[in-house]
Amino acid sequence: MSKATKPATTQATAENAAGDQPGKGNKKPVLIILILLLVLGGGAAVLLLWMNQPKHTSSISGNEKAEQEALSKTQAKFVDLGTFTANLVREDGDRYLQVAISLKITDPKLEDKIKANSPEILHYVNMVLQSKRPSDLYNLEGKERLAEQIKGQVEYVLGLRKNAPSIEAEQTGGEPAGSRKVKTNIAEVLFTSFIIQ
Repeated sequence: MSKATKPATTQATAENAAGDQPGKGNKKPVLIILILLLVLGGGAAVLLLWMNQPKHTSSISGNEKAEQEALSKTQAKFVDLGTFTANLVREDGDRYLQVAISLKITDPKLEDKIKANSPEILHYVNMVLQSKRPSDLYNLEGKERLAEQIKGQVEYVLGLRKNAPSIEAEQTGGEPAGSRKVKTNIAEVLFTSFIIQ
């Protein structure tokens, strides 16, 4: 019998010796606790960030709301003013300009106002065109100044500008009176055809 107890004793002694070695059996519970703490800490951090995130509807300033409302309106519309034929101021000989003009507007309500004031708008556009020399319109800058001057006249007719821009100031190369950049719902004056003969 003593022989039977010896192997059990040696087996128990081997288990005790293995249990006494540092780091073998004690690491599992500590590792599990650390993983749980990391997962809980990460979840808490994500939750705090999500809760502190600014709400889009309540934290937008008044200017940003106005810009968003402007963007939410329908896309830009184009209003054709028609094709104009105008005699240009004489330089080398008789020259005329044939141009098709469209307005790019950002407020759809403005289209009805443009149509209601069409005769007056067409009058001022014709006056601007007839005040030009051919040399005023040969380069890109001259065409851009013409577009700005037409825009100013249309804005004045529609009541979007207080002072009427000067029609004749462009001939001297200076800025027309009242041509300061005014942000209105008329985005651009577009020349869909531009012929000088």
